[in-house]
Amino acid sequence: MNVTWTVTPVGYQRIAKRCPACNIKRDFTPSGAIRVNSQKKLLDIWSIYKCTHCDYTWNISLFSRLHVSKIKPELYYRLMMNDADTVQHFSCDIAMLKRNNAELSGRPDCRIQERWSLCLTRGNQVTVHIRIPRPFQISLLSILQKQLMLSAGEIRRRIASGQIRGVTLKMLKSRKLKDLEYSFKMSKETLYARRRIILTHREKQTS
Repeated sequence: MNVTWTVTPVGYQRIAKRCPACNIKRDFTPSGAIRVNSQKKLLDIWSIYKCTHCDYTWNISLFSRLHVSKIKPELYYRLMMNDADTVQHFSCDIAMLKRNNAELSGRPDCRIQERWSLCLTRGNQVTVHIRIPRPFQISLLSILQKQLMLSAGEIRRRIASGQIRGVTLKMLKSRKLKDLEYSFKMSKETLYARRRIILTHREKQTS
């Protein structure tokens, strides 16, 4: 049996910086507005962030001196229209935030879509595939906690006992996931433990 979890971010990745208006470090989140400047055929594009405590704004650079021929027309249209999904997408782009020397604060919540692929084998092991269509700040441990409804300590114990195989404790803790898909195995008992999932197998009757 195979189970696929597709993980996508919900909400914004907050960033922390000193707010000149508040005179202390505050969290900033996207305001939902995109600023586009054009000089001849070169584009400068920013996402406008706002202090969560006041109205002070800070521009995060998405593209700098980008030739208009290098940007897809549909993306350019979405940026010009302040498309909410596009703003959210860039807010979780860790590489882009690092280019702006932005300090990450907290992490966004995530949505997990689960799909099952059943087969006729009766083994006790389930192959789990975790797919992350686009990278954002999240760990495999937090995904397992959310989806299995188990504590971090319980997940570590199940790894030590072999009920979860193919993933290390180091991989679990890392929030800098390098791949977009991870696969490992776990026992059916672990998958079903807290989730009230009941699967039945019917024997084929012969006369």
